[in-house]
Formats: sequence, C-alpha cells, structure tokens
Amino acid sequence: MRRARLSLWVLLVGSGAMGQTTLSNETLVNTAFVVNKVSSTAKCLETGCVAKAPMFAPLSITCPAAMGATCTLHISLDSKLSLADGCVGSCTVRAPESFFQFLIDGKAPTIGPTDESGDYIFAWNLITAGDISHGPLIRQSYPASVLAGVTNSGSESHTITVNIGCRETNGDSGCEAIARWTTMRVDVFEP
Repeated sequence: MRRARLSLWVLLVGSGAMGQTTLSNETLVNTAFVVNKVSSTAKCLETGCVAKAPMFAPLSITCPAAMGATCTLHISLDSKLSLADGCVGSCTVRAPESFFQFLIDGKAPTIGPTDESGDYIFAWNLITAGDISHGPLIRQSYPASVLAGVTNSGSESHTITVNIGCRETNGDSGCEAIARWTTMRVDVFEP
C-alpha cells in the first residue's frame, strides 16, 4: 500500500515540473527592502470594473552588469489584505478576483509567474471583508514571489512598480482590495 502512494506522488510531481524554469550559477549582488505602513485601496463600484492602486512608490534597482548583460530580480512580497465585493445583502454569486500587478520598466516580468499584464492573482472567489458598504473586517496575509530578467540597455537602473488590484467578475456592483502593512524584498542576481 505504501509503495502505491509513493508512485502516485512521484507521478504528480513529475507532471507538474514540466512548466518550471530553473536558474543556476547566479550570484546575489544586492538586496533592497521596502516597508509600507500606509494603506493602498483599489476600489471600483460598477459591474465589470477593474481597479488598481500603487502599493509603493516606484523602486529603482541597479543591475551592476555591463551594457547588454542581464540580471535576474527576485521580488518577495507580503501584504496584509482585506477583500470585499460590491454585493450588498445576501448574494449567492462568486466573489471578485484580487491581484498584485508587478511591472518591471513598465512591462510584465519575463519569468513570472504573472500574466501578460503583470497580474499575479492571489484570490479568486474569496471575500475577507463582506461587502463594500460594511467595510473591511478581516486582514489576511498574502505573499507573492516573482522572478524577472532585466537587460541593461542605456542604463543600469530598472524600475519596479507594484499595484494592488481587483476585478469585478461576478455581476455585482464593484470590488475592493485594501493592502495594509506591506513588505517587499528585491534580490538582484548576476550570472
């Protein structure tokens, strides 16, 4: 019996590993830490709306490699969040989508895992605060981890932008995502 379970586990791990990216022989060259104790609120009040709000001021990171060379950025984020939808009263539909948006020099990270807009979905069909009219009741910690490759082209400086966002996907009238105390660490690696 034990042998069958082990075989199934190996099969599941093996099939999920096909989409992975492995980076090796990278050297950590610098690290930046950012702490924000001010809330950021993404909120919209219409059916089908999307709202985004900056979580930090844009962060400038240096890739100390030569022009034309690359660095790898590892961004670790942890935020205390409250999520709400626009449904007032007793609703039986699913909750909105909540996400972090990561942009490196104005573009989605090339390794990810984000979509083509830089969105990192952390909650879908989840509400921690009820409806918008009753305000945020619960704060829950949500982490994110993103990798980005940057190439020096005219400058060693690269800008990281991080937004909190929500997308109303349930036919109600809005969504809200509030990022409270948030920490971010950015590690810069060179080959």
